[in-house]
Amino acid sequence: MEGQILQQQSSYRRGLVLGLTMAEIMILLVFCLLIAMATFLKREESRRIAAEQELKQERAQNEQIREMVNSLSKSAAVAEKVESLSGLSDPQAIDQYWRELVDSRSVVKEIEKTLTVKELRDGLANIAALRANNIDVDKALHDAEIVAAINRTMTKPGEPPVSAQAVLDALARGMAPGPGGHQWPPIIRMSEADGYFFKSGSAELSPSFQETLLTKTPLEILNYIRKYDVDIIEVVGHTDERPIGVRQFSNLDRDLLPVLKSEAGVVSLVPADNAGLGLARAVAVVSVLRQSPLLAGYKLIPLSGAQLVNTDETLAISPSPGDIQQRRRIEIRLRKSSSSDATASIPASAPMVPH
Repeated sequence: MEGQILQQQSSYRRGLVLGLTMAEIMILLVFCLLIAMATFLKREESRRIAAEQELKQERAQNEQIREMVNSLSKSAAVAEKVESLSGLSDPQAIDQYWRELVDSRSVVKEIEKTLTVKELRDGLANIAALRANNIDVDKALHDAEIVAAINRTMTKPGEPPVSAQAVLDALARGMAPGPGGHQWPPIIRMSEADGYFFKSGSAELSPSFQETLLTKTPLEILNYIRKYDVDIIEVVGHTDERPIGVRQFSNLDRDLLPVLKSEAGVVSLVPADNAGLGLARAVAVVSVLRQSPLLAGYKLIPLSGAQLVNTDETLAISPSPGDIQQRRRIEIRLRKSSSSDATASIPASAPMVPH
């Protein structure tokens, strides 16, 4: 008897899933399907109601327009007025003319939210005057933005904006031909021969080199920026032709950005060749210059010249494998950005240079 009872209990347990019978599981599944179906039907009902409301609004608007057109057609005086203003006689053309008048009124109401009618008329008159004098409107707006940027740059903190004549005089001086043709900013060279040292095979700056980059160099760069109207600072790292040693590993791809963001020190940079060493040293210099508030808002770009450029700006094609301190150098070159982003690169309130 006990064996039969145990066998019946075992058979009963085989019909259970997670403590539920098959019938109970089917009921749960049907319940879940009903919930999903109810959610779907509710969403479709909401969409249908929204569509019906939109259709109702459109029908009401069309009915208003139809009633207006009918009332106008019944009014001989108004119909005659519209016909005389439009110069049309076809009823369908007059109907279209009236619809365009209604649309124009809606557009005017939208414009009046930001501009007055007088301001709109004055603006149209100014545009017409510019076009009459063969002046491109977009170019005039661009020129006004440049003048405004120059005004912000020339204005000292706490003083009123400079006059338009002062801006024009500054532009005239900038466009005046110099005695020797183009006047380019000089290259700032900082070589080991002049006492600007890196640790051998590394991008680590000597203490005196770092101090110069924090104090003297930003003033020199800013003077050239103001004198030559430039906004891009390129820092180029150069090396001599001596190999830095056999290194199978370089972490520049991983660690250059953290150094630029001052999240890691330059000592963490491990270049595998002279090209990487030149770039690592340029990044080290840029990371220090970025700390100067005098250069805030200007573009600092690190580059590598490796061992490929001589000190006389020629390609280093003839091998010179010796220890040449003049070639192990940092060059700071200044230039102006392209016309498309020239105004964006000028800081709103650049610091003044002490005299």
